[in-house]
Amino acid sequence: MDAIRARRTLERVTKPRPDEKRRRLFKSSEWDLEEPEAFARIARSPVELALITGVVIRLFRAVVLTRSNASSADLFTALILGSLFLLGMATLHLGRFPVREWPWRAPLFAVFETAGEMAVSLVLISLHREPWGTARAEFMDWQPMATAVLFWRLVGVCVWALLLGTTVQFVRGRVLKETGRDVEPQTLPDGQPFIERRKRNEL
Repeated sequence: MDAIRARRTLERVTKPRPDEKRRRLFKSSEWDLEEPEAFARIARSPVELALITGVVIRLFRAVVLTRSNASSADLFTALILGSLFLLGMATLHLGRFPVREWPWRAPLFAVFETAGEMAVSLVLISLHREPWGTARAEFMDWQPMATAVLFWRLVGVCVWALLLGTTVQFVRGRVLKETGRDVEPQTLPDGQPFIERRKRNEL
């Protein structure tokens, strides 16, 4: 009997309480992911990541639209994939910074993404491989193309940043606080974010 009582006492002492289980879910050390330094540097840069995104999207667009046997379903699928890639890369960049910086980072990303696209477009036009409707684009078509691309990229990325930022603020303000944690996003000197969590009774 003494052995049984001792074992039960030990289980009560060592068994984590529900509050402790909730706190373990938000230990920052468990969220840290190792990633290559070069990848982290590119992801923090709105210029490099946006230019890469623009180059990939424009080449993908040219390949899809120059296919003679592309159906409407293929074109719609390509549009969805291109949009997901654009928004995913924007999220990859924005997610490394506090939400308060997103109002200027989102349009900046869209501007440089457009720059990457239109630089590739100039090359494709010179090679007579840039589609423009049912024909090939000429150099005189480049300016109206650039204006349209910039407009839609600004609208798409900024609206996405607004929706994503609203969701992030809701999660931080409601869900995480209900678990007993306050989350305050901050940024290190090199631009990499970290989250400082405190117990309510420590504030």
